[in-house]
Amino acid sequence: MTFEVAIPDASLEDCASLRDKTVKVGLLARAFAIFKVERVFIYSTPQSEESHNRDAALLVRLLRFMDTPQYLRKQVFAHTPSLKYAGILPPLRIKSHPLAAKTTDLMEGDIRWGIQTQKGMIDLGLDKSVKCDEQVNRHTPAIFRVKSSKPLRLEIIEREDIEYYFGFEVERVDNLQKTLEQSGSSTRIVFSRNGVQFNQIADKIQSTVRGNGSVLALFGSPKSGIRDLFRNSMDTIKPNIEFWINTIHDQGTETVRLEEAVFSSLGLLNDRLGVLYSKSGYHS
Repeated sequence: MTFEVAIPDASLEDCASLRDKTVKVGLLARAFAIFKVERVFIYSTPQSEESHNRDAALLVRLLRFMDTPQYLRKQVFAHTPSLKYAGILPPLRIKSHPLAAKTTDLMEGDIRWGIQTQKGMIDLGLDKSVKCDEQVNRHTPAIFRVKSSKPLRLEIIEREDIEYYFGFEVERVDNLQKTLEQSGSSTRIVFSRNGVQFNQIADKIQSTVRGNGSVLALFGSPKSGIRDLFRNSMDTIKPNIEFWINTIHDQGTETVRLEEAVFSSLGLLNDRLGVLYSKSGYHS
């Protein structure tokens, strides 16, 4: 079971300032977390402008910043101009972002992000660092599971080893066609104003997703849909897409912003199909 989303490097092209871009990334991150997206691809668009390259780097940095628990952010992210407005980003409040706790509160099976503060000592966001014999990169967070609480022993695990939703990874990809081909075992869905109305094809999508248990949802940019972005290479893109759907039928506005499309589209998918492709959520 996997749930992935792909958005373009041009996702922020309708934002005039760094503050506006930061606000938009915050909204996107909230949508990804609410609907339990496990991986976000930032794909390159044909004839990408230099501003798109800068925006893609900003997207990756801010999304990774938001996925990182608050107690580790200062250690992981150096203060740079791109984080100038990080203070206005909304908290995700996902299970990988636990509230403050004491070392004595740890129980067997608890899972937390941590980073090495000194050899053999790990910061798990508790009242003090804890001992750990595992070899870890001092500059890169790892996920730790409590093997036993008395005595306290930790083990490193991967995000995919966790049964419930634990945030999202972010990956920048240069070749969307290659990414689609590599995701061939997933149901690949493009959201488009020119797609088939969702309720007319929902049963067919449900049947397909039930067969493979995974979804890759693709969105276009604020100004152009997938067909427009890849109009010169659609012959290679189209065979790798199972469904083109419209989740906002007969829209009342001239345009739908990317963050609005993400919320509405992922919401509909979650309501109808979520149990088939996503891990359990916060209150499960």
